[in-house]
Amino acid sequence: MNTINSGADRPGAQSNPVECCPVCGAPCSGTAYSLPRFDLLVCPVCTHLFSRLKVEPEAYEADYFLESNSEHWDNPEEALFNDLDGLIQGYIPGQRQAVRTLDVGTATGYLPRHFGALGYESWGLDISEAAVRYGTEELNIPRLQAANIESYVADIPFPVVTNIYVIEHVAQPVPFLEGIRRSLADDGIFICMTVDSDSLIFRLAKLLYRMTGGRSFSALERICEVHHLNHFNRRSLDRALDRAGFEVVHRFSRNLPLRTLTLRPLQRVAVAGLYLLSPVLDSWFLQGVVCRAKSGGEQAALSQ
Repeated sequence: MNTINSGADRPGAQSNPVECCPVCGAPCSGTAYSLPRFDLLVCPVCTHLFSRLKVEPEAYEADYFLESNSEHWDNPEEALFNDLDGLIQGYIPGQRQAVRTLDVGTATGYLPRHFGALGYESWGLDISEAAVRYGTEELNIPRLQAANIESYVADIPFPVVTNIYVIEHVAQPVPFLEGIRRSLADDGIFICMTVDSDSLIFRLAKLLYRMTGGRSFSALERICEVHHLNHFNRRSLDRALDRAGFEVVHRFSRNLPLRTLTLRPLQRVAVAGLYLLSPVLDSWFLQGVVCRAKSGGEQAALSQ
C-alpha cells in the first residue's frame, strides 16, 4: 500500500447535504451507509462509492508509515513488484536500463528500490515529506521527491508510471489522474491498482450492514478505512481514467497478502476463507489496469 499524493485533495467533512460525485460530477444526495467516522455515498450515475468524513482527514505523517501500518511496510510485496516488471516488459520490451519509471504515491520508496535493483532508472513521488525523508536517509533509496502530482512537472515524460494502492486515498481523483497523464510519455503505459468495491469481501460487508440496519458496521468500516476516500468499482475507475485521458488496455486482479494486513486473529481467518473463494467466483479484493494515453483526436473529442 502506498500513500497519498495531494495534500490539497484531502478535504474534511462537507457541510453541503448534496455533494457531487468526484468521478463523474453528478449530484449525490442521501447517505447509503452511515458509520461513526464517515458516511458513504453512492453516485446514481456511475455507481461510484465515496466517503464523507466526520473526522479530520489523515495527515500522513511519519507514524502512518512507520507505526500504524508497519505490517504493510515491513512486508513489501516483492511478488507483486515482479509481476509489475513482467507487465512493463510485455509492453516495453528491451533493456531495463533504458526505461525510466515513476511511482506516484511511493511512500518510503519500496517499489522504486525494487525496480532500481532490476535495472530501471526508477523515481518515486509522494506528498509526505516524512516518508520521502525516511526512504532517502534511512533506506538509501535514490531519486525520491516530496511533491504532489497535480503540480509536478517532469523534465522528460516517463515511459512508465505506476500508482499502487493510492488513488483510493485521494479526494479528487480526476485531477490526480490528469497530473499522472501529464507525466507520462505519449507512448508510455500507466499501471494503476486499487480496491474493488464490487469484490466479494466488500459486498458481504455492505450486506451485513444492511441486514442489521447499520448495527454491524465494523466490517464495512474496516474495509473502507477512514483514510480511503474513494472506493472504486470497475465502472467508476474506467470513468475516472477516461475523463483523465486514458484508455484501459489490460486488466488484472489479485488479493492483498494476509501478512501485509493489520488484522485480529479471527479477522485473519475470515479473510483467508474468503480469499479461497476468489478464484472460484472470480472476485478479488484488488483490481488493476494497464492504460495507454488517448490519442490527440480522442482527447479532442472527449473535451468537446
